[in-house]
Amino acid sequence: MASRLQRSTLKLVNLARTQGLQTALLHATNAVAWHVVPSRRAFARSLEHERVLAQEFDQTYGVETAGESPLTAVGVPPEKAGRGNGLYRGIWSGVFHDALRETQLPLERFTFVDYGSGKGKALMLASAYPFRRIVGVEFAPGLHEVAVNNLGVFHSPGQRCLALEAVCADALEWEPPVEPLLCFFFNPFDDPTMERVVTRVARSWRQAPRDIYLLYVNIRDVSEQAHVFERHTALTPVKRGRHCMLMKVTAGR
Repeated sequence: MASRLQRSTLKLVNLARTQGLQTALLHATNAVAWHVVPSRRAFARSLEHERVLAQEFDQTYGVETAGESPLTAVGVPPEKAGRGNGLYRGIWSGVFHDALRETQLPLERFTFVDYGSGKGKALMLASAYPFRRIVGVEFAPGLHEVAVNNLGVFHSPGQRCLALEAVCADALEWEPPVEPLLCFFFNPFDDPTMERVVTRVARSWRQAPRDIYLLYVNIRDVSEQAHVFERHTALTPVKRGRHCMLMKVTAGR
């Protein structure tokens, strides 16, 4: 217990030094909430279960996706880490497959683009579907390097798409390919960054109209960031559940 308290204290001191006292206090408040708020405690139990499943996924395919990593530890400058919500965590397999099934789209027509693709887990999971090709966009060099290694060794007997690519790029600068797209977002950005990325995707649609869908997934609740999508005039809602929401890029409302 003393060792855990010491590690937590050192982490807060480091946060205060690198990202400011306000960030450190917010982190401390959130840490306390995990122990006293019932919904947070239930989510913490789910996290523990999913950690086991993530380790099993890695062992099965000989890859590395499990665990969490501060973005500052994988090559992202402290002043930019907040844009990516400060932390890497791989998508939960069950939530991912549920979200893909909910779209009910003819996936063979689409290129799958994962914004904030981390170590590439969503890319590997997406390969079980008949996408035209699969692209991951990640701006943390350390995460991108792991993703490249993972894609180099990944193989599944149920794989239906073999064209997998990991790109190291800033989503605010990367141009979406001119083809039908299913853009996947596993809670990768803060609100201002998400809004700018969506605007960039919408601009791509205006320059070359084609089917573009946005699939936003949040393992807690999509309500945390739904307002960013709902207020964007270029998006038309298609479906919404607790953990995922699907939108289509259109001419605007």
